[in-house]
Amino acid sequence: MTATLQEARRTSASRLLGALALAAAILAALCCASLLIGSRSVSPSAFAEVLAGRGTDELHTLLWEVRLPRTLAAVLVGAALAWAGTLMQGMTRNPLADPGLLGVSSGAAFAVTIAMSWFGVRSATGIAASAVAGAAIVTAAVLALGLRGAASGTKLILAGVAFSMTVSGVQSAITLLNPRALDAMRAWSAGSLASPNIGVLWQTLPLIAFGGILAFALARPIDALALGDDTARGLGSHPFLARAGTGIAAACLVGAATAIAGPIGFIGLMVPHFIRPFTGPNTARMILIGTPVGAALLLVADILARVVLWPGELPVGVVAAALGAPVILTVLRRRA
Repeated sequence: MTATLQEARRTSASRLLGALALAAAILAALCCASLLIGSRSVSPSAFAEVLAGRGTDELHTLLWEVRLPRTLAAVLVGAALAWAGTLMQGMTRNPLADPGLLGVSSGAAFAVTIAMSWFGVRSATGIAASAVAGAAIVTAAVLALGLRGAASGTKLILAGVAFSMTVSGVQSAITLLNPRALDAMRAWSAGSLASPNIGVLWQTLPLIAFGGILAFALARPIDALALGDDTARGLGSHPFLARAGTGIAAACLVGAATAIAGPIGFIGLMVPHFIRPFTGPNTARMILIGTPVGAALLLVADILARVVLWPGELPVGVVAAALGAPVILTVLRRRA
């Protein structure tokens, strides 16, 4: 019996490592493709010349100052949204949960809209601070409402949807009443990686790192929540602290991602469904495998956004939504 259990564990570990290696290889290939594909294509030979220190100044600028920051932004945002989505689905025990479900994305976008339209904020620090502050405020409000009395994932979802619809409506009214703000927010509000602000990228990196560390720390409490609050308490977990910690992690991760690329939906929804067949319900494994998968998925969406209307491009948030719709339909069909 013990030998059989050990063999099963080795098989599971081998499968996990194989999936991780495959996801990392696909991510590396997509990073290279992201550097080469765009309104101006770069051939592999020209890319090799740039790596060797040759090539034109124009090509150096295109690769290192335009496409490399864009690729790095896609990797960070994709990983952050994947972590947030995994935590959200584990906490609420809802396979359709998404980081936007608690109003985190809407809160971040609303705060950036206020900062840009009312106060003229354009600096990297101002945008990053506004996004994270908005995400934190809405998350705190949702947690305060959803965790009152008998806390449950359903209450959190309802509170999040209510806050999300409210702030989204106010945000739309502000942009429509202020044409200048509407012009400034049009591309960003659809989710865009076309020209990420490198200052915002670096200033939000510590928040993404903190959110990732907190996500791994919450993995075991989230797994305990799946057994029910009473069982989780019996196992030494604290359901209230686990849900509150999830809200904090989601605020950091989604706030930082929104500051970089604007509100991008469905990535956090799709990733857990893609990786669960390889990891099972184990949250720590899902976060581990979800890191390259989330980054790769957003890179796929970004590359498609560049070529669908070539030489123009679509906002990556639009492509991500188009990819996410079939996932929702598949989940609903399975649960029917």
